[in-house]
Amino acid sequence: MGCLRGVVAWVLRYLDPVQMTRTVSSALGVSMLAVFMLLAGVLVLPVERAAAAGDLGPDGYFSTLREGAKPVAEHDWASTRRILFGITDSSKTYGGASVSGGYKTLAKGRLASTMGGTSYATSTRSSTTSVKAGEALLWADDVVTSGFGFPAEYDYHNTFDSTTKSYRSNLAKTSSGVAGTNYSATERSLLDSDFVEGVCTVDPLQGCSSGRQPRDDDSPSINKYSVFALSSGDIGIYLNNGAGVSNDDNAACPLNSCSNVSIGYWLRSPDWSSSDVNGAMWSSGFDYYQHINGPYESYFGLRPALRLKLDNILLTANSDDQGQSASGDLRLTVVDSSKTLNAGWTATVAGGPGERKLELTGSSSLGSTLGWKVVDPSTNVVLGSGRTSQGGNMLLPEKYMIGETTQYDLYVWGQKDGNETDGMTNIATMPGAIQKIDGFPKVPPSYGIELTGTTEGTLKAYKIGDYSSWNYVDSNQDTLKDVTLSTPSTLQTTLTQAAEAAGGDVGATGNPIAWVASQWLGYPTNPPTADMTSAYSPYAGQLQLFAQELAKDIEGGSSALAADNWSLTGLNAPPGLSQRLQVSDPGLYLIVDDSGTSLPIIVGTKALNEALDNGDGRFVDFADAGVGDKPRLGQAALKSTDSSDVTKRIVNDADMDGFDFGEGVEYEIELRVPDLSDTGYASVSFASYEFSLKDVADKGLTMPDPGEVKVLMNVDPVTGLAAADTDVTATTGVNVSLDADGALLVSGLQHLFAQQKGSGVANKTTVPVGSKIRIRYAAKLNKYGDTKFEAPGGAVESNGNTVTLTRTTSSGNEDSSLTATAQAYSFEVKLLKVDKDDMSKALGGAKFEVSRAKRDGTGTEVLTFVDLDAGVYRLATTGDTETTTEVTTSSDGHLVLQGVEARELSFKETVAPDGYFTISDFTVEVNKVWNPFDNTVTSVSYSTDGSDLAYVSQDGSAVVVADPTMSLANLPYTGGVGILLMSIISGLFFMVAVRPYYLQHCAEATANILI
Repeated sequence: MGCLRGVVAWVLRYLDPVQMTRTVSSALGVSMLAVFMLLAGVLVLPVERAAAAGDLGPDGYFSTLREGAKPVAEHDWASTRRILFGITDSSKTYGGASVSGGYKTLAKGRLASTMGGTSYATSTRSSTTSVKAGEALLWADDVVTSGFGFPAEYDYHNTFDSTTKSYRSNLAKTSSGVAGTNYSATERSLLDSDFVEGVCTVDPLQGCSSGRQPRDDDSPSINKYSVFALSSGDIGIYLNNGAGVSNDDNAACPLNSCSNVSIGYWLRSPDWSSSDVNGAMWSSGFDYYQHINGPYESYFGLRPALRLKLDNILLTANSDDQGQSASGDLRLTVVDSSKTLNAGWTATVAGGPGERKLELTGSSSLGSTLGWKVVDPSTNVVLGSGRTSQGGNMLLPEKYMIGETTQYDLYVWGQKDGNETDGMTNIATMPGAIQKIDGFPKVPPSYGIELTGTTEGTLKAYKIGDYSSWNYVDSNQDTLKDVTLSTPSTLQTTLTQAAEAAGGDVGATGNPIAWVASQWLGYPTNPPTADMTSAYSPYAGQLQLFAQELAKDIEGGSSALAADNWSLTGLNAPPGLSQRLQVSDPGLYLIVDDSGTSLPIIVGTKALNEALDNGDGRFVDFADAGVGDKPRLGQAALKSTDSSDVTKRIVNDADMDGFDFGEGVEYEIELRVPDLSDTGYASVSFASYEFSLKDVADKGLTMPDPGEVKVLMNVDPVTGLAAADTDVTATTGVNVSLDADGALLVSGLQHLFAQQKGSGVANKTTVPVGSKIRIRYAAKLNKYGDTKFEAPGGAVESNGNTVTLTRTTSSGNEDSSLTATAQAYSFEVKLLKVDKDDMSKALGGAKFEVSRAKRDGTGTEVLTFVDLDAGVYRLATTGDTETTTEVTTSSDGHLVLQGVEARELSFKETVAPDGYFTISDFTVEVNKVWNPFDNTVTSVSYSTDGSDLAYVSQDGSAVVVADPTMSLANLPYTGGVGILLMSIISGLFFMVAVRPYYLQHCAEATANILI
């Protein structure tokens, strides 16, 4: 065994992955890597549960972590709560570096130091950081210094600190500097200063390697440190990275790009391959043993860890409002025993069920702000918390305080809020005497509809459908798949008649509201509904006609509909500042404005899944709710009755992912038949009355030939019978044309609904006021150079299309003030190809095949492009001749693909640049955020999957694709079973080849010992 250890030590000592590739063949490199892989090991520790609380009562987050917990290792980095700690003002931090202030908990003590493994197996094994009882090990989410070399006085050895000349490496010195600078005095008092394990402490002229120090007994530091770099053992044990030969999200910097440095961060480790190397991590979470005198020595910085003492922590709570929700950044509140809460403070409860607030009065030596928490005495858990300062939460956690016979503990203290310049941690006095709060009866769930818009009338809700059951998309049960509606028995006739009057064919279904929902409502189905207009807007199409029919019945007093117990008088709520119209039960509602200034609306409440919460449950919605005009449950916006006179929408983009270049964009313009009963129209002749439109498209769109335009109505203008999509294009007097600039003109529409009556104009008796006229056509998004492509960053790039309605008013004047716009979007994807080991080096000549799923779900399709310029391609369309299915990065590493829908694209690197490996296949998806009020895209971003070497750049403007060089260090990135088999076989050959030499070497070593 000793000789085997000697073989490994010799290989690791003299093998530098960067230098090795310059002198030996890649086959030998694979052989050596195989040895390392065969010797690697992973340690998995058991999981237990326990509970603990401090003298100040439970603090929230930490008190719910059992002793010995390792939150990241047991779950993942992303799901572990982030804690804001320290000074974030860069003018006050170490070296003026930018600091996020974010830390995550790696462990809660007690945890003894143990041996951990990572990276190149035994070469960087080292002891983990021990954590005492009542402490937590925290690690920053980013690097907080600029780059620096590891050593100080001695440039070639890996000693961390030593008694020799009181030596300390730059890593040790920088850790001490950060400790004294990046935290407030209060925060520094919370840091445990102690020795750190897993470092080299021998004479820095020698350094540590396998011959200098026993591998399984690496020393603790000579000096004590309150801030330090993680050990390579910590990476294995606390981040669950036991192999370490691939990128790791738990160890990566945000977006795979560390702040302040270009490559990554130092670890502390007595590296066992050589005395002149030390552990380090790339920004992507790939570990590496770095030559401390190598070319990258100043490219690594400090990503600090610290041991936080928990005994003075009064509260961990959400950073924004000091509440106890299960998500969001946390902030600490710690006690300063020299500060006091003044006598005479009071605490009372105000408000009714569901809105009970804690009202506090008083002050302290820290000022007028008071903090509080409510604790369940039986479970010793913080149920709710808050503060009186601006933005603080004062709502009591009623849904958890439902033990009517239970008295809950209320803690109150004086508080000074933390800030960027003085440290993010809050300072508190000792709490006052604990008060008791009685529990409350369980509050029933609050159903309501959030409304935006303006009206002076009273809004009333009428229930027209019950939720009888619902299904979820998956086992998480947090997203609706569908909802089953049933018709209230008293409304059977009313709803059937209204639906048929709106052009529906309910027939003998026995469930008219279910028929309306499936055909017109547009919530869960895809394609949305039978009536595309209704699907995209509750203010147009047959759904709106149905709502108007019901509103007429209510106004006439003959309806069986009964208003809910709640109403809302007056509304002045712009988008983002909604007001709630309370309703009694879940279901589908008709909302009517009694002033008549806004259209009636049909909207459903959200569904309640009580299984998602220990209290009242959680309201859930459909997955595609809010995408474009797809309605959200429980939300609606008032629309003026005038605004419905002309609307415009795109009807062939059900998934709201935009259009490919060259694709047809189908538009629908909807006009409302006006009311000509005003006495002024008696003096406006039919010949002089105008009702026409002009539709102007941006230059990137080609309008259709006039013969391809359809004019439709929802009523036959001759017979007066309701009939959806009645084609009236050929009606005498109606004319469709294009003007000299390519704008679409539709004139003579008055012939559809108006007639001469006496000396004036009047409505036809066969066409009811409010009937709908629709103009449908398809324009082509096919003018490259003028077509706009949307991408992350910069201004929104849309292809607009605006219609203007011109109509004659009762005064005889022409009014052209009513317009409507629809935006068509096409997107582009930007890639930047770089050297994995030198991000500043762009790589040209990389070739890719791009594919995506077919629309019909029958498989995938390889996309075809037109080469426009170096690295710039446009999706090919009908008529393009010189096309390619292989796209190539330009000399500066860029690749731009224009004119694609915002869907997931799959990239296969078919040819890598000379001297580089190809990377595994990856995907890029364009993500959009829609403004549901005007149906526009407000922002665009990229996301990636499939390979850690393809990730979104820090500014979000491109996808960075990092190719690994053909070197030993980068072999793990090549992947594949072939590499693994080759590694194992080559490793066996290699071990056989070196065996005679090492038998001799071991014999000589034994002889020397005996002598």
